[in-house]
Amino acid sequence: MTASLEGVWSPGRAPAHEFSLKVLAVIADEATRTLFSRVITSDELMLAGDLAEGIVLAETAAPDVAFIDVGLGEGAGLAMVHHLKALASEATVFALATRAELEAGAHAVALGGAGLFLLPLGGDEVLNAVGSVRLRFAERALRMQLEQEAARSARAAGWIARVAELADARDRNAAAQQLAEVFVEATGAAAAAVYLAAGERSSELVRSAAMRPLDRAPAYGTETDILDFARREQLIVVPLALRKLAAGHLLLQKEPGRSSAFPSVRRPDSAASTPRRAPLLDGLVKLLATQATTALALLGERERSAGGAAMKDPASSAYSFAYYVDVAGREIDKARRYGRRFTIATIVIEPDAAAAPERPGDLAFWRTTPAPPATTHNPGQVVEHLLRAVRDTDILARVDENEFHLLMPETAALEAHACHRRMLSHVAESEKRAGYLPKGLLVGVATFPHDGQSLAQLLRIARRRADATKSSIVHRVPQDRRSIGEIVSLLVREPPAPGGASAISAPRALDLSVSDTILLATSVVRNALRGGAVFLLVAHHDGLSLGAQVKAQLASPRDDVVVHTVDLRSSPGCDDIEALCVLAEHGAYALVGRNQGGFVKGIHAADPLLADFLAERLGRAAGLRVFG
Repeated sequence: MTASLEGVWSPGRAPAHEFSLKVLAVIADEATRTLFSRVITSDELMLAGDLAEGIVLAETAAPDVAFIDVGLGEGAGLAMVHHLKALASEATVFALATRAELEAGAHAVALGGAGLFLLPLGGDEVLNAVGSVRLRFAERALRMQLEQEAARSARAAGWIARVAELADARDRNAAAQQLAEVFVEATGAAAAAVYLAAGERSSELVRSAAMRPLDRAPAYGTETDILDFARREQLIVVPLALRKLAAGHLLLQKEPGRSSAFPSVRRPDSAASTPRRAPLLDGLVKLLATQATTALALLGERERSAGGAAMKDPASSAYSFAYYVDVAGREIDKARRYGRRFTIATIVIEPDAAAAPERPGDLAFWRTTPAPPATTHNPGQVVEHLLRAVRDTDILARVDENEFHLLMPETAALEAHACHRRMLSHVAESEKRAGYLPKGLLVGVATFPHDGQSLAQLLRIARRRADATKSSIVHRVPQDRRSIGEIVSLLVREPPAPGGASAISAPRALDLSVSDTILLATSVVRNALRGGAVFLLVAHHDGLSLGAQVKAQLASPRDDVVVHTVDLRSSPGCDDIEALCVLAEHGAYALVGRNQGGFVKGIHAADPLLADFLAERLGRAAGLRVFG
């Protein structure tokens, strides 16, 4: 019967003679039972001397073949044949009878028995009967396996045909989505993500397709980044490669608790720059991956021949990430050759954060006007506002639904900070909320060569800085605090954000003597002046102050240094404020506190948002517009 086949034998694993059966023999004669014990050695034998014991054995383990003495119990053995067929419908039952019981034996065959043997039995008769059953079961198993293989071959042919059609997809993203669907169907994986090379000369991989929950996988990264992510998440990695042609990688997530015949995750070799090869893939998976690599290569060549078919993002006015990477690669080559600078910005739109309810006493935006209801930013609309804030030579590209990158050629970090402020201003004006900072619009910048020598380094730093703005202390300023005196008092009392002490932009408590505070400010300004253009705003008043020291450091004017010294004594509650805001090519810094008996108590942080916020508010308090 079928149940006894599973896990016992299949044509691909063992020959038919090794196929084990369950044999039941219900016989009263002791000599015949001994014969069965001596002959049946390679199968599981169940012997019974009466009908009751035979029924118990049959109910405990359904037999594949049974020998029933129809003369047992004055003819009750005949009923046993019928009862056994009800217990094990797939069982092959042979009747045993003496010459005097031939008529009962004939009835047993009529009731479903497979044959009749006369007693006394010979060993060859028993072995031939069991062997015929074994062969029949083996033939059935072989037929089932062949039918299953034929069905798999038919499905595989369909998958191969679908992969071959990838070359006709409208673009590489559409092809990647089809490829992910085919692999999920073919392998039984829970989800798939496809990473393709961002450009012809780029080492960056971009996530071109993903199925939930892998839609949370990194949007881009180097091969090492992607393989590290796969290792952490215990994903299966299928390389899309053929000889010297490499198109990318496909990640598969197994169903929880389900075993897989596919290879383990490839891991980057710690002793080499290239990752180690995985074990040989399953034949079908390897065939599909190889065919997909060829189709993607043909599609990429077609897009290049079309002259910019993949230049624009179809869902917005932004460029595609592949085009962005290609332009960034050329910009890096030019900057290295001629000693130029350029800046990239990572822009992340978090609709959920923008729409989240505010906590009492906190605000999601700093404003000069009453807080309107929070709204969710539409990425497509925000793109249009961002484009209004950038120059014609800048490249704004879309990475995924809520992430964008901005490439600013021939732009240093200070100009990038100004562009950042323009972005926020345009978004604010578009929603008729002048003077607010969207908490759900995260922006981080990185400049070549200060912040990195490669695109991968710059992208990582810009993204890290964008994420850091989400927890800026500026977002915790209550909206009813409008005067600079109130704001400074709040910042001085405000404790660092929980869990943020390790971040470089997290505020640190400041409790130093005036002379030590001046030394700290002197060091900050000196370091800022080494990197090129600098914006400085410092509070100035009579006596020993930060403003006097900054002025002393800048005895010789520089065209690339903008300095504002603001006198706050005319503003209520501001006569003891010590403040310094620095925006430099390689970072930003803000220091604010109150001079209490020769000691400055406050905070300081390498937070661009805080530096911008304080500079604007301090300048306004002194009647000065510090940012044009």
